[in-house]
Amino acid sequence: MEQERLIQAMQIFGVPEEFYDVAPLMVQEVEWEMILAMGKKSWPQSELEAMVEEKKLAAGAPDFIWECYHRSIIDKVLGENEGVGAFLAGKEQPPEGERSYQISDFYSRYPFYAMFEYYAYGKLPRETKKRLNDWDLGVYMEVNREIIEAKKRGEERPLHNSDFITLEEAYAFVDRHQEAICRYPCNCKTMMYYHNRPQNVCLHFYCGPNSTLDRGHGTKISAEEAKALLKECNEKGLMQSGEDVAICNCDSYACYPIQMGKAMDTKGIYPRSKYDIVFHPEKCDNCGECLKICNFAAFCKDENGKITHDMEKCWGCTICAPNCPQKAIELVAKG
Repeated sequence: MEQERLIQAMQIFGVPEEFYDVAPLMVQEVEWEMILAMGKKSWPQSELEAMVEEKKLAAGAPDFIWECYHRSIIDKVLGENEGVGAFLAGKEQPPEGERSYQISDFYSRYPFYAMFEYYAYGKLPRETKKRLNDWDLGVYMEVNREIIEAKKRGEERPLHNSDFITLEEAYAFVDRHQEAICRYPCNCKTMMYYHNRPQNVCLHFYCGPNSTLDRGHGTKISAEEAKALLKECNEKGLMQSGEDVAICNCDSYACYPIQMGKAMDTKGIYPRSKYDIVFHPEKCDNCGECLKICNFAAFCKDENGKITHDMEKCWGCTICAPNCPQKAIELVAKG
């Protein structure tokens, strides 16, 4: 592909100039041609198929369109009662008609590349992966900055992963969505890449247009399997956060919401803690399980080997309490 045309396609796709070197590894040449041809307008599927055939982009237009959607090169155009917002509002999904498509962007494509083309992503130089992840986190923070500032002012504004949730609350979410539970890799941890935490750990309950499952990724699992995964993650020190669309099982090292919370000073506000962590030293046998499980170093041993709890460091994520063998940690709901 001529360099001038490639740069034009990357500009349309929203690729920052600093990633002109790596973007061609994430998007195939024929997909750049698709991006150039589609531009910024939406295309009904019949027209898109006709264009693909006219430009000879692929032998089978429907299969090629599906593959572009599968790889997050293009998105489905959502109707009035479609998408995550409509799902959370309990709106009835409209009947499927002819679908229209529009191009996605580099910001959306990158996590799909990291999650579902993991070995290809892993071959990138470590410095490149760090540049990509730092840039992505920066965009994420700017996209959500206005909502976070509103939350700091005390306003109730919807945003994903707004609350830390207990294991029992996570189980209740699963029970409400038994018909559609999808397990998929954690985009935070896969993009971060260098760590030893389990990655295929997140749960989605929205399976409509532009969801991970609708694009052909992830695995549908039962409620029993979901609860077993949640318990396993909790015991391994992965915190549960989310709402009635998804549950993340993440850690303070990789989690974007927590990194954003640290950068914007929102401890206790976002992700919100609904419980005070009350430590009862008289019940503690100093086994040290809380030291292993805590993501924020809120528990430590003093010079006498006694466990102490520092509320200033604690984010109230709740995973310490169910993992304390002596039940020396209590969750007390905030007023």
